[in-house]
Amino acid sequence: METVVTGELGGIARRRQHYEIAYRSYLDACSGRQYYLQLLGEADSVILRKLQEIHHNTHVIVVEPSEDYISKYKDLMEHEPHRGRLTFDWLQQRAEEYFSQETGDKCHLIHAIHVLYHVDNLKATLMNMWDSLADGGSMVIMIESGESNLGRWRLKVLEAIGVPEDKRLATCLRVSSDVMNILDDNNIDYSVTSTSTDLIDVTECLKEGSESGELLLDFLIQTAYLSLNPDVRSVLLKYLKSPEFSTNANDKVGITQYTDVIVAKKQSTGA
Repeated sequence: METVVTGELGGIARRRQHYEIAYRSYLDACSGRQYYLQLLGEADSVILRKLQEIHHNTHVIVVEPSEDYISKYKDLMEHEPHRGRLTFDWLQQRAEEYFSQETGDKCHLIHAIHVLYHVDNLKATLMNMWDSLADGGSMVIMIESGESNLGRWRLKVLEAIGVPEDKRLATCLRVSSDVMNILDDNNIDYSVTSTSTDLIDVTECLKEGSESGELLLDFLIQTAYLSLNPDVRSVLLKYLKSPEFSTNANDKVGITQYTDVIVAKKQSTGA
């Protein structure tokens, strides 16, 4: 059934308007709505507060392709009562571009919070990030767990519609095990902590003709308008309704998700 899936697989973010309305449907269905809103806007601020408890002077390099997000982040930083002294470099470019450059500068902390879905070459970017880390520094990655019900559902659906592993890895439909496999292959030690589980109400997805359900389904599979393809939709719903991936209580169908936090620390040369 792979012929049903076009080059748009996993490319919902490239259709900005569709992505935004689908994302709103997701937030409305997610029990952790406030958590995800805060995570997207304030995670950096929390990290900086912790750093300021340890270091008086901190230089921050912000790498972000969206001018709008840079503007919002600058505004957030201006209103944060950080202790100590913070200096910033604001770089409007993709993380993949930044870490592919050989600047010679080393970072003591590199974090990618739900970033690695969107790089073209996951392995190259991850290893460039590691090479950019100073001895004794830490790399922190947050990414959807492949062991959550949502993660397992995505992987099962892609397998069922005939999407090969290399094609999945070329899209944003990546999970934490993909990152861990690369670290394992390169003998990089790491620890993994999972965030608390959140429940997504997918009841609307099962209702024929529900616009919010179609948008939510598109967001869950990260592909615009894929829910409108009857062959693929039948596969999506078959597994979404399965007790292997979802729960059904009080006429509400829900699927759980959580994020894995992967932390890799580079040993000091003197260690």
